[in-house]
Amino acid sequence: MIPEGPSPVTSSPLQFFPWMSPSPGIGSPFPWLWELKPEERGLWLIRLLVACANHVAAGSLENANIGLEQISQLASPDGDTMQRIAAYFTEALANRMLKAWPGLQKALNSTKISSVPDEILVQKLFFELCPFLKLAYIITNQAIVEAMEGEKMVHIIDLNSCEPAQWINLFQTFSARPEGPPHLRITGIHEQKEVLEQMALRLTEEAEKLDIPFQFNPIVCKLENLDLESLRVKTGEALAVSSVLQLHSLLATDDEVPRRNFNSPPV
Repeated sequence: MIPEGPSPVTSSPLQFFPWMSPSPGIGSPFPWLWELKPEERGLWLIRLLVACANHVAAGSLENANIGLEQISQLASPDGDTMQRIAAYFTEALANRMLKAWPGLQKALNSTKISSVPDEILVQKLFFELCPFLKLAYIITNQAIVEAMEGEKMVHIIDLNSCEPAQWINLFQTFSARPEGPPHLRITGIHEQKEVLEQMALRLTEEAEKLDIPFQFNPIVCKLENLDLESLRVKTGEALAVSSVLQLHSLLATDDEVPRRNFNSPPV
């Protein structure tokens, strides 16, 4: 006889915390949150993040604000795994809410200084530690090599030009072609001028070592603000576009948060 009880497929660990209300009064200090065990805290954070994301998507900013207030009591960039994840998701949701007021968003970020060396270091560590990114580069390069077989002039547009290792590998493959390497031009797009300068320096050095005719065309801008004329596509050259983890950002720009008045009643 099969014992009665919740199905392991449909049941949720959250059922063990029915006393938790996702919307306590504004200004509540939530002292009970700190009494949760790590497992309970992680489940509660997941529940809050999902609820808050739904409120942001629906434009219910009053309820989203309440959710962010609760999450901030539990999340921490220096805490355990779930606390760290929640801390960064909270920041992302808050920035998403600010898109409803472009003026406010620009004012808050007008004096924000990003450390380019730190950003480059983080990207380098991510590339070294994440096998999926390396695999994406390998597949991209292989597709380019096969498509450009026999071509003498190749133009590659890199929609997120920040990792020279991808193109250095391609240089080496092109250099080994029986007919010799093509004349290669890479148009690199990135928000940071310093990142593109380092890309140009590193790739130019490698091209000279391998005796590959090479030109780097830097474009400093956000992808959604790209002017197609700046790509300088020429007649007679074979064109390839490399997009790794970038197209989702274009989808996000078309999905703005509905603008609502803070005084309107929450949904």
